[in-house]
Amino acid sequence: MKKNFVKTLAVALFATTGIQTVAAQQQVANNRREVILQVLDQSRPNEYVPAAFFLHFENKLGRKAVQDHKDFYRATNMDFVKVFYEIVVPQIDIRNGKDWERVPVYDEDFFAPQVAVIEDLAREFGKEAFILPTVYSPLALAHQTLGRDKDLKKLAEEDPKAFGQAIKNLSLSIENYLRAARKHGADGFYVSSQGGDGNSLSPKIWNEYVREWDKHVSEVANEIGEINILHICDYGTPFKNAEALYAFTDYPASIINVPLNFSDGSTLNLKEAQQRFSRPIFGGLERLGVIATGTIEEAKKAVDKVLENAPQNFILGADCTVPGETDWEKLRAVIDYAHTWRQTHK
Repeated sequence: MKKNFVKTLAVALFATTGIQTVAAQQQVANNRREVILQVLDQSRPNEYVPAAFFLHFENKLGRKAVQDHKDFYRATNMDFVKVFYEIVVPQIDIRNGKDWERVPVYDEDFFAPQVAVIEDLAREFGKEAFILPTVYSPLALAHQTLGRDKDLKKLAEEDPKAFGQAIKNLSLSIENYLRAARKHGADGFYVSSQGGDGNSLSPKIWNEYVREWDKHVSEVANEIGEINILHICDYGTPFKNAEALYAFTDYPASIINVPLNFSDGSTLNLKEAQQRFSRPIFGGLERLGVIATGTIEEAKKAVDKVLENAPQNFILGADCTVPGETDWEKLRAVIDYAHTWRQTHK
């Protein structure tokens, strides 16, 4: 399905959507940087609704990964190029809290394979769309360092200072990646913050040893990038309620991508979230909901519900990465539908 769909689009990439002509769609496609900047302008309502969804590719790095990114961007008609982060830091045999002292700072050369993917995509699409590489959090890299079979929370509490130094070193490593990526074509970043939810760490460890360096990633991205998205990630560790998200309002970012459901059973109000963050919200659909499992028509009905209640300046997407087997043709249909929704639903 995916390969056939890409081949079809190679012949007629921007087919009509009911009210738009091929020429009109091509004009939009050539100005995707502009449509995202329009969303950032909160002084006037947005008629065009940008949209984007992400999924991991089988090919992680190298030429094949670059081609997968190109095919996906062209096939789905999304409004910026999100480059997946696929570098994994080495595991270190951490048997007790003091062993966190063994975590180094990784230099720019360590991230060179990832930066090469960014550079190729920037060369291809940088004039028409923002190139926004994914950035993992220092806590996510700490999990990679430790491996899956060890208790991070326990080992962090054994020696909080050593753990804090490891988090600092991993944050400085990420800074090296950010600066290298920016030099080689990244316009900004999709920064993932994962933590502060009470599951991976105690609130004391998070607040005293992690938060500063988690926030540092966003601060560096803000310093060097033209536009950044802060993704508040709840993968495997849901936040209690929306108030828990608002602890991140002091993180610098242009756009906020937020969870939709919380462990206390409540759900996010998109308009309230945009007001509290004072920045545009990106999201609205559950990554494991109809966008992944439903039909195209079911997905469009879900888009209707989201956009009927969304802020005026808004980017449609999911609360996190959609499953890898998600149908590209459905993503394309939903994205095209969102682009013209405000014109067709007045």
